[in-house]
Amino acid sequence: MAVFLIDYENNDVNMLEGLSLLGLKRTDEIILFYSKNASHLTMDLHKELESVQAKRLYIEAEPGKKNALDFQLVSYLGACIREHPNKKYYIVSKDGGFNCVCRFWAKRKVDVKRIDSLCYYIKD
Repeated sequence: MAVFLIDYENNDVNMLEGLSLLGLKRTDEIILFYSKNASHLTMDLHKELESVQAKRLYIEAEPGKKNALDFQLVSYLGACIREHPNKKYYIVSKDGGFNCVCRFWAKRKVDVKRIDSLCYYIKD
């Protein structure tokens, strides 16, 4: 069971490329965080998102200062971990600032990784 928390504000159009090839199951989740700065999907990306079996959730981040979306994503991650600490979590972002979040959770034996795009995802 994998949960992908996507920082859509800090990625390019290719970040979800190959999504339909990952073999995601109904137990997997895709949570796409977006903002007014990044709120459009191409038709190809929309079709690809609709083709996967994974649960999909779209969360519009509240506007704010720099990194507002990042703080909201990390808060949501913490809530998810509290409910399901044994799932594997992937933050999909090119923002290296999330690496400290991954280290924080690793010290607590929770599997959280940051990947630049879904093409880096390898099923364990």
